[in-house]
Amino acid sequence: MPDEIRTCLLPVLSQPEDFSGSTAVILDILRASSTITTALYSGAAAVIPCQEIDEAQELAGELGEAFDSGVLLGGERMGVMIDGFDLDNSPARYSADVVAGKQIVFTTSNGTRALKRAIQADRILIGSFLNLAAVVKELSQSSGVVYLVCAGTDGAITGEDCLCAGAIAAGLQEITNEKLTLDDATRMVVDYYQAQISNPGGLLTAMRASQGGRNLIQRGFEEDIRLCSERNCYAVLAEYCHESGNIRLSSAG
Repeated sequence: MPDEIRTCLLPVLSQPEDFSGSTAVILDILRASSTITTALYSGAAAVIPCQEIDEAQELAGELGEAFDSGVLLGGERMGVMIDGFDLDNSPARYSADVVAGKQIVFTTSNGTRALKRAIQADRILIGSFLNLAAVVKELSQSSGVVYLVCAGTDGAITGEDCLCAGAIAAGLQEITNEKLTLDDATRMVVDYYQAQISNPGGLLTAMRASQGGRNLIQRGFEEDIRLCSERNCYAVLAEYCHESGNIRLSSAG
């Protein structure tokens, strides 16, 4: 069981060295972490996170020479697909018939940047509501400090990431007989999650009302909110490998 659960409401609120020795869970619920989880569940060989568009394009070109047609470019800027990319950031686009066996070079406005911020963590997991139980189970078997890293939206705290952080921490509290140490931010997100799921409409209503949810509604991606709010669809665990720089299904999942 972890010694302490800490929630980082925005990546920039922690220094990169703060994550050293910890297990970090990256939460970009609308939509990067949900999409990465879906892609790997659908049989993608790996998701390779990049911070910048030109970095992603260059890497995809290099991999394309080595793997022929087995490479796809995926991601978004301002919520929409990047010109010249194969896929946007909607989990609905990452079905098995599209991504199975493919390597996906992936860049987003918030999620991939959050991962790079936490790069000094010993382990980096990708969290979502879609694989909530798998994440909670794995964390319950970890030790040391766990950081729940909320990606936010364009530098602002956003409710959907806080909801998932609260769900993970609440899940850990439920399955352990030991008293967990929670920092103040974690206590706040647990209270927020529990309050929202007790309201009429529950989690989906809260997700729609969040900043990320409102942004997706404005851009015509309302269905993605429903997809990303579904809990425990996939019994898989996505983990970043420091050696390869890839995100793959964890053997622990």
